[in-house]
Amino acid sequence: MRTRIRTTALACAALLMIAGCNGTSVTDDNAGGGDGQDGKGEVTGKLQLTFWGGANRAAKTNAVADMFVKAHPGVTIDRQNADFGNYFNKLNIQASSKTLPCVMQLQGRQLNDYTKRKVLVPLDPMIESGAIKVDDIPKEVVDTGRGPDGKLYFLPYGAAYDAVGVNETQSQAAGVGLPPDGYDWAQYTDWMTRASAKLPKGTFAAGSRGGLPNFFIAYQLANGKQLFTDDGKLGFTKESLVEYWTMWEKLRTAGITMGADAQADEPEGAEQGFIAQGKLLTDSIPGNALTPASGTLATKGGGQKLTTLPMPSGPSGGGNAMFTSGFAIPTNCDNVPTAAAFIDFFTNDLEAGKVFKSDNGAATNQKVLQAQLDDPQLPALKKHELELYKEIVAKKPPTILYPPGYQATFESTFTRSYEEIAFGKKTVQQAADSFFTEANAGLGG
Repeated sequence: MRTRIRTTALACAALLMIAGCNGTSVTDDNAGGGDGQDGKGEVTGKLQLTFWGGANRAAKTNAVADMFVKAHPGVTIDRQNADFGNYFNKLNIQASSKTLPCVMQLQGRQLNDYTKRKVLVPLDPMIESGAIKVDDIPKEVVDTGRGPDGKLYFLPYGAAYDAVGVNETQSQAAGVGLPPDGYDWAQYTDWMTRASAKLPKGTFAAGSRGGLPNFFIAYQLANGKQLFTDDGKLGFTKESLVEYWTMWEKLRTAGITMGADAQADEPEGAEQGFIAQGKLLTDSIPGNALTPASGTLATKGGGQKLTTLPMPSGPSGGGNAMFTSGFAIPTNCDNVPTAAAFIDFFTNDLEAGKVFKSDNGAATNQKVLQAQLDDPQLPALKKHELELYKEIVAKKPPTILYPPGYQATFESTFTRSYEEIAFGKKTVQQAADSFFTEANAGLGG
């Protein structure tokens, strides 16, 4: 789930804006409750399910769907899935034609591209009726599915987080060990600097990461800075951005981080990224990428070992945010009781959790999560991923309300703006000025 800038993200946002989806009159009149909008009713009939992911995740998702059908013999489920970028392209076309599947997967970072156009049914009446249960899900995690109006529009079943990946073998060989518990950004950059001179030739302390939005979000949260205003514009100051980019530029120009040219050649996906290839001491990676990245590193020989740590802390505490995935119900759905029952089953059923195995972030239901942690056959790396999630969520991380246009506007502009610095096209101040102008023009509209 690494935050990457894809051209498909831009296409997705543009298509959705052109579509101007407004939902359907069938359920808009009943969004507050009646006619099945509380999720109560007979669980039967046809259901369409759409989600993203590769073959392995599709097999697990389909296995859970099969379990649901077996428990409800009157139900049939039509399953659709695609890779992440193509998934949202198709979803936006379905939104424009008001043919969204009754159970549709979303992330918090894209949620408000859809709530803005009123194509989703609030789930709060279904929770109040007991059709969907959230008793065993931390409030901070549930709230990542809420829109600007405070209503819940998707139920998170999986919570991912960004972590600081560290090559333990390299850190020990360099004599710096791991950063201390509760380390902050100053300690993190000092640790990289001390390790840099002792790393093998061709290995860098870190990548050229000033343009990675996830790192910046962690920096802002740890320092108590607001990310977005209530109307969806930038909520932090230009000075804080200049401070952040200046920190990374000092590391890059000192040769502690990889150069911009080399960074541009990094393969897509954390499981094949430079830290997985042994070329970096540390990098930001998704928490659930530890296992596949470690598998790649193992093929490089030398017995190198990766681990993950929480994001650096600061005056306001930890810098971690939750990146949740879950299911929503569109306004054009004509089988809300069955859709609600499926969402509840997928998120809360213990046996379903054993089958899905936290494949798209840690299980948000704490009982489901604990059952996986208690499994003696759980691989050590996966156990570490899930235990680190528990540690992070126990600190009650803040909820980020991502404005419409976040992925297409904020992420792409942020990355490109720092690249202009790293390639010598703009000063830090010039890049910050242009970033604020461009990002504020495209956000929250």
